[in-house]
Amino acid sequence: MIERLAATAASTEWASAPAGVQDRVVDLVADTIAVAALGSGRAELRALAAGSGGSGESTVVGSPRGWPAAEAQFLNGSAIAADQLQDGHRPARGHPASHVVPAVLALAEDRDLPGVELLSAVLAGYEVGVRVGRAMGGTPDGVHDIGTWGQVGAAAGVARLLAPGDAAAMRRAVELAGSAVLLSDAATIFAGRAGGHAFLGASVQLGASLGAAAVAGLEPLPGALDRHFAAVAARDWSGVGHDHGHEVLHGYTKAHPTCAHLHGVNDAVADIASVTGPLSDVERVEVRTFAHAARFDAVADSELAARFSVPTSVAVALLTGTLDETTLTAETVCSATVRDLAARVEVRHDPELDAGYPAGRPARVRVIRADGRVLTGAADLPRGDGPRAFDRDALRTKARRLLDHRFPGHADAVLALIDGLAAGGTARSLGAALRAAAA
Repeated sequence: MIERLAATAASTEWASAPAGVQDRVVDLVADTIAVAALGSGRAELRALAAGSGGSGESTVVGSPRGWPAAEAQFLNGSAIAADQLQDGHRPARGHPASHVVPAVLALAEDRDLPGVELLSAVLAGYEVGVRVGRAMGGTPDGVHDIGTWGQVGAAAGVARLLAPGDAAAMRRAVELAGSAVLLSDAATIFAGRAGGHAFLGASVQLGASLGAAAVAGLEPLPGALDRHFAAVAARDWSGVGHDHGHEVLHGYTKAHPTCAHLHGVNDAVADIASVTGPLSDVERVEVRTFAHAARFDAVADSELAARFSVPTSVAVALLTGTLDETTLTAETVCSATVRDLAARVEVRHDPELDAGYPAGRPARVRVIRADGRVLTGAADLPRGDGPRAFDRDALRTKARRLLDHRFPGHADAVLALIDGLAAGGTARSLGAALRAAAA
């Protein structure tokens, strides 16, 4: 099956894809760049960039100058992970565009390639990565998906960018990336440690490097996915080959700046808050959810940890009426009011809800107010996921909001050049707009 996968990916043409697929690829590029923009403003990401160097033709979001492609891949990938707003694919259990977009964008700028080639590479890398991810059945205990199949997708995207139509190069890229997989520590990420940002940056950079190496002719030992990748990175390997159509139509983009496992809970609370507005009279909150989400039951002691905390994210949403980049801040998370309410959020694993995952992320929420009134919320498949995918207007509203938060007044120019990739624009034109925004 690897031969067919490689041949299909190598010949992928964005311009020949159905209109819905074309739009989705462009929207994912916009979403990923906007998420990187927000992340680039964090203190730890600024420090990471300040400690890096070199010059080149590629853009680091948040910097006004040119960088070497490899540095741009690492820094942009790290920024994408920072606020837990990266895209994902629930059936494959990982983050495809977040790996592929920064990998191919930096090289497309470096080589001054047309925007349609960048879009074709994003589509190819996404489709390859997700097909490998679906075959994994998850990762072993303690291993995060970042650095596994997303890295394979990054390598495939680079192979399509640099060697269009070359099925042999594509196969080398997929198997070479599968031969050098990263096994990221899930505990570091789920604890909200800033070092987890760099796992995505390193995966993007390594995947891109292996893709370029494959195009140059460096060969892996054939059979790497079944022999090595499956043995070290997969929980229940079923082999690549199952076809679910265009996978790019089955992924998700995030409505909440939290781990995706929390999104059922966050949706249920958001539905309550959309009716009530901020609540100051909550006595306690009862949350029932599936096993993976119920593990995130600790009250957070930092803003990053709050992105992996059911109690803290629930408390912030109820007390402020919303959960976004303006409310999930260190000041809010560490406030006495939030910590007090978070301590009164009871999180329970409901075995009956386990059957709803991975088809969804089910949650049931009861908010008990001081006067005894009870508010209830429920969610199964989170907003933004699969058949509940956000449409273009909703995604552009999100991208514009994030870009304007980081670069006031520049969102429209950046988004226009992202759209322009499909109409004769180039990666360098987009990069120039991003640098101007950071100046």
